[in-house]
Amino acid sequence: MKQRVKKTFSGLPASVQGAIWMTMSAILFAGQAGIVRHLSTNLHFIEISFFRALFGIVIMLPWLIRVGFEPLRTKHTKLYVMRGLMGTFAMYGYFGGISLIPLADATAISFTFPLLVALAGVLLLKEKAHAARWISLFVGFLGTLIVIRPGFQEVNIGIFMVIGGGVLVALCAMVLKVVLRNDLPDTAALYQALYMLPFSFIGILFVWVWPTWEQWFWGFALGAFSTSAQRLYSRAFTTGDVGSVAPFDFTRLPFVIAIGFIVFSELPDIWTIIGGTVIFCSSIFAGRTETLRNKNKGARENS
Repeated sequence: MKQRVKKTFSGLPASVQGAIWMTMSAILFAGQAGIVRHLSTNLHFIEISFFRALFGIVIMLPWLIRVGFEPLRTKHTKLYVMRGLMGTFAMYGYFGGISLIPLADATAISFTFPLLVALAGVLLLKEKAHAARWISLFVGFLGTLIVIRPGFQEVNIGIFMVIGGGVLVALCAMVLKVVLRNDLPDTAALYQALYMLPFSFIGILFVWVWPTWEQWFWGFALGAFSTSAQRLYSRAFTTGDVGSVAPFDFTRLPFVIAIGFIVFSELPDIWTIIGGTVIFCSSIFAGRTETLRNKNKGARENS
């Protein structure tokens, strides 16, 4: 049965395989958000972040044992330390935001992260800022304003925490672009987890509350969901092209809305859905444009 399913799946077009991986990733990311919200009723978001870092490494141990210590070879130790520190505070921002604002709002705002990465590329790596990139950034900013609606409702600090986390995610992405010139993606993922653990441990010294057995279980589930979601997300993009795969990341929003409604009795308003859609479409437009430009550039170089 297993072999039959595997054979059937491998026979699907690459775009369909990528879409399936991305949808599975979206389900796990939605589950991650739900677990963080559940744990945040009794635990500080810094302690929850420590669970994510600790059990993320535990989940990666079988892979490390299988491949050996070769992935640990690197010339970028200082950059990985910097990325681990920024990644820890990015996690604080996102998890802290989830504990303070509705799940759907946090998810909608998180769709700005790819746009912030694009902006950081222009400002820090001196990448070319063509018109399509500026248009997507502007539209994404408008979508964020629709979700936040400053002046029409009280702006929760959790919104700024999610946005701040997004800025740090963008800076982490810039470091990642540099280290991947020499290292493998798995090496970068492993060092991210290894350095986030000690930094998050320092944080829990100030907020630690001894968890119950149930909270330990959900902490392990958080690490498993987050790590698996990241790997499925990466597999989706290595299987299919960006234009066909990325739109399925938007399924995170309805999955999160379902979890928020069923588990926490949260129901987003129409403006959150509209704003999240606008932000996501601007991200897709930016990604699709970059893909086409790179393909055209490669075609010209090979001709």
